[in-house]
Amino acid sequence: MGSGRKKRIMIACVTFETTKVTEPVDFYEINKLHIIHYVRDPSSDNGRIYQSFYDRVVSIVNKRSPRHVDIVEHNEKVSDFSSMLRTVLSIIRSEIAENPDCDIYVNISSGTSEYAAASAIASMMVPGTVPFSVGTSEYTIPTERIPDIYYIDGEPVGLTKSTFDPRTLPSYSIDMPEEHLVRGLRILDEMNKEGKKTTSGKVITRLKDKNVWYRDTETSDPNKKSTQRQTEAVYYQRDFINKWLKNEWIEKDELRGSYILTEKGRIVIDTFYV
Repeated sequence: MGSGRKKRIMIACVTFETTKVTEPVDFYEINKLHIIHYVRDPSSDNGRIYQSFYDRVVSIVNKRSPRHVDIVEHNEKVSDFSSMLRTVLSIIRSEIAENPDCDIYVNISSGTSEYAAASAIASMMVPGTVPFSVGTSEYTIPTERIPDIYYIDGEPVGLTKSTFDPRTLPSYSIDMPEEHLVRGLRILDEMNKEGKKTTSGKVITRLKDKNVWYRDTETSDPNKKSTQRQTEAVYYQRDFINKWLKNEWIEKDELRGSYILTEKGRIVIDTFYV
């Protein structure tokens, strides 16, 4: 860490996966790995199986990683949503308190569904945290063996044979982005794609045409048109540009001298109020 590079931290859950945890450690060049898993009785058959997967992940990371990785174990009930949310939030907050400039990556692909849901929500609650998923390019089970493992009496069943009763998850409020901001951002993007100049006056005109401009700034007095344009430019900066910048939805294109959407902004217009 003497190079001044940011400390990189990853949070993951281990049940029956190894590769989905170990591969991102090298991809993101992680320095510290928090592994959440659960072993209720280490002496039982189930306990030994779960522990073996955790031990294997630790072994792979220690052997393969070109750098030293601090591994922190968290033995928590991974099938309990509230426990997972509390655990992930606690890890994130403690790391930020210790090193405010660190990068925190949250792996939502491995572990239980309760962990995946809780870790995704925790990531959204703490700005700057980076949730990520890992897709499977190759499975350990050959296609021809799937009927032997996932079928019963010739019928597809899957890994689970029976379940406990469903349990509802606690509800947490995460605010939707304001509609006028998303629709206005989509208009800005459309104008950029059309090759239109995105001066404040031209964008405001389009916002009005699309009923996204909510300020009552119109005047019929020709002597006040100049004042109207100045007032609208101030409102456009305050109501749209400043908020888009704060949300990291746009950035300044220095070559064109105009604002363009960031990757985060593009995700927003592709997701909300479509």
